[in-house]
Amino acid sequence: MIKAGGHLAVTKIAIDPLWYLPGIAQGFGVEENDFHRVLFQQTGGMFADLVRRPDLQVFLPPIGGTTVYIIGDVAHISDPQKQLAVLFHDECNGSDVFSSDICTCRPYLVKGIEVCIQTAQAGDSGVIVYFRKEGRALGEVTKFLVYNARKRQSGGDRPSGVFYSH
Repeated sequence: MIKAGGHLAVTKIAIDPLWYLPGIAQGFGVEENDFHRVLFQQTGGMFADLVRRPDLQVFLPPIGGTTVYIIGDVAHISDPQKQLAVLFHDECNGSDVFSSDICTCRPYLVKGIEVCIQTAQAGDSGVIVYFRKEGRALGEVTKFLVYNARKRQSGGDRPSGVFYSH
């Protein structure tokens, strides 16, 4: 939907994971209090309530969630008569934010945004699903190790090999 002044309507939805601790402990076959203690230790002691509050049943983990951007009219995304452009993208700070040339993520994100905007401008809608999990959940340190190894093998600053869009 194009609003007054030519602006597009963009709806942002945040989705964060929530862990039901009794169910996870049961799934691992461990006592719930033991699971709380291990989770507290494995998160570097950041969440003291895990050990102070044995009644705690839910936990919002410090791992990435998902942000969904709907560009255009939200009602159009379920209308089979309307076109829908969709991009699924894993967060990549190096490329998305800082335009690093060692990764090819940003061009895919930019092109996806362009297509979603063009689709919405034509009266349809676009959806961008942005996974907040740096580097396909590898994390920054692992990404740097992989990129540095790739750089040593190729002798250059650009990655070698074939990449797939995400």
